[in-house]
Amino acid sequence: MKLLVLCERVDAEGGTESYLRATLPALAAAGESVRVVARSAAQPDAYGVGAVVVPWSDEHDEPSAAAAAEVASIARAFAPDVVVAHNVLDAGVLRAAEAPRRIYHVHDHRPFCPNGDRLYPQGGGICSVPMSAAACGFHSLVHGCAYGPRPRTLALVAVRSRVAEFVRDADATVAFSTYMGAIACRNGVSIDRVQTIAPPLEDAAYAGGVVPRPSADVILFAGRVMPSKGASALVRAVSRIDAYARPKVRIAGEGPDLTAALDEGRARGVSVDALGRLAARALRAAYDGATMVAMPSTWGEPFGLVGIEAFARGRPVVAYDSGGIEQWLHDGTGALVPRGDEEGLSRAIAGLLDAQRWREASARAFAAAKAYRLSDHVAQLRAIYGGTA
Repeated sequence: MKLLVLCERVDAEGGTESYLRATLPALAAAGESVRVVARSAAQPDAYGVGAVVVPWSDEHDEPSAAAAAEVASIARAFAPDVVVAHNVLDAGVLRAAEAPRRIYHVHDHRPFCPNGDRLYPQGGGICSVPMSAAACGFHSLVHGCAYGPRPRTLALVAVRSRVAEFVRDADATVAFSTYMGAIACRNGVSIDRVQTIAPPLEDAAYAGGVVPRPSADVILFAGRVMPSKGASALVRAVSRIDAYARPKVRIAGEGPDLTAALDEGRARGVSVDALGRLAARALRAAYDGATMVAMPSTWGEPFGLVGIEAFARGRPVVAYDSGGIEQWLHDGTGALVPRGDEEGLSRAIAGLLDAQRWREASARAFAAAKAYRLSDHVAQLRAIYGGTA
């Protein structure tokens, strides 16, 4: 097959970008012809396949007619069998790339939410209603969604609605969790067009065996350090553990909540180290140096890739039950805690510090990671793209 892939960025960092770095070379190695068109390219060769930059509109702006014309020209010259879009938010570009089959990968909430995270700015609840001018307009007034109760909010909803319309028209919508698949269906995507497949792990993600527990207990938080990711909540939860047994917290990532998390640690007697943003190899070393990994997210996680990356190193996970996390965190691989329950999170962490329970959870986590092999994922993708799934 000839695959024309549309994506926001070509880069060596980022969640969607890590997925493309893994899958696109694997698709090419399987015999597919892959071309990439991206809105930007920090590292043009990061995906190992040819990439062209077309600077289409930002996610908050009206579609770019010039970009659509350029993408249409590229598509005509390449004549793809399938156009595969990864969270592209310029509806004009999406419509311009013509092919016999069109596939849309939903990596996060933006195609169906003007906020981008389905989290109410005021109140902190997770939105469960379909996107519409009426619903989003109401919630802009009540919860401060988008730009608040201003005409600009309705303009943004209109921009996103055109993207959602393309997703509804696509031949298949790929989601990483049943949670995200359900959101797509709630927003009008036919259930028979939703394909749910968990994200893959590259072979390098797997340890050769279960990595021994570190001599001093450490809890690792990995990812963008946003309030909705819960690094500060993790520090508060750890502070509830008796000082003699209290583990160190390490934060691998950057973001606006990092200073608050470090301040919480100083105020509450919790040792917190900021590791900064880590490349893949260094992040794997951070997993190996941790006792467990924490994911206290309060937004609806589309999946939670960090969790299965931790599993591949034999590390149990403690997390809030939010979004798609429940799809993979079960069967004794860690602990799932009610969303926002810091006391419950503290108890779950303390429970996993028990030597016997840790050994059992570590072994189960490592075994569970085998379900996410890249080769199996690519085989599923090829069936979806080819229309045989």
